[in-house]
Amino acid sequence: MIKFNNGNKTPAKMFAFTREHKNSDYKILVFDWWDWLWSQSGWDPMLKVQVLNRKKSSERRILQANLSTDEIIAEVKEHDICFFIIREIIDDRCNNIKAGVIENMMTELNKLNVFFITLSEDSQYPTDTSKTFNVPWFAESDLYTSNDTTIDFDYRPKDFTFNMLLGSKRRHRTKMFETLDESYIYQTYFGHKEYSLKSAGHLEDGDVWNNLTNQDLSRKLNTLEQTLRGDTLYSISHITPESIYNNSHFDIIAESQPLIDSLNFTTEKTGKPLSTRRFFIWYNSPHKVEYLKKFGFELQDYLCEYDNILDNDKRLEAIFELIKEIGDNENYIKKIYEDTKDARIHNQEVFKKLSKTTESNIASWITEQIDRNWR
Repeated sequence: MIKFNNGNKTPAKMFAFTREHKNSDYKILVFDWWDWLWSQSGWDPMLKVQVLNRKKSSERRILQANLSTDEIIAEVKEHDICFFIIREIIDDRCNNIKAGVIENMMTELNKLNVFFITLSEDSQYPTDTSKTFNVPWFAESDLYTSNDTTIDFDYRPKDFTFNMLLGSKRRHRTKMFETLDESYIYQTYFGHKEYSLKSAGHLEDGDVWNNLTNQDLSRKLNTLEQTLRGDTLYSISHITPESIYNNSHFDIIAESQPLIDSLNFTTEKTGKPLSTRRFFIWYNSPHKVEYLKKFGFELQDYLCEYDNILDNDKRLEAIFELIKEIGDNENYIKKIYEDTKDARIHNQEVFKKLSKTTESNIASWITEQIDRNWR
């Protein structure tokens, strides 16, 4: 028997579970942390509604602050084996859960017959590595790049040195937008009420532009809203901005959780340049080079010495200095193309392999854990 904690709504394709899974006579629990959290907070994962109004936001904060994880532990104990899925991050710093609640839950889960499928790592809430299948978050992202998109291996003249496409409003993104006010940067910040009006727009796809500029910014900008590409709907944030890429050499990325130094979490923001052989500079939590290296990526030529700086402000300042040093210096731009060419090609191949094999690798890993328990 396989039980899904949220009424069988966990995406079977994403995590390679089926009703007819081998050894299904045993009591197997598939527990999705984020679906459970959504169900407790009134968050609708199917509609991806985050905050509808201030009243509901306040109610959600109060509810999450009083969450009890005892029921999770009790349910896990009722099953022979549990696969605990963490699709994003597991954290009490972002969801206003009382301090110690998650830490205690993870300690108990690590003692039980629980196996983890994680799309992030957090040393503050470690899982038993011998019982964990981990891949970067972007490995499961359904990214869209049209078949006729031109990828530049080598230098050619372009209108901008960098693009910087900022989504929902965050303090570090506001600082980046205000500091990097340079003519050689194509920049947008649609999640900020004031700076949305100052964003560039002439290189945006019409449907993307209309969606992002017409959202109600009294709420958080939702870049997960979908638009049609071919015959498939894709989240806006997962679409390669072809015109922008064709008119800018490199990417400046502002990741989602750069202020948590214990966290390894890389989203589609990092996945897009890796998948399209582009050089990028990114503000993420420190030591992401070592994290991505574990999966085969090579970033040693990407000028990312800033990645080792623990202090968030100093790391951001180092990024600013590097961006301004490159500026619109044609010789420096050409040198980056040349120095990173092999790594960029390699990283795209690693990304392709990771995207194609992650689902089957998870399926094999799941079967291996089940078989090991009932030999």
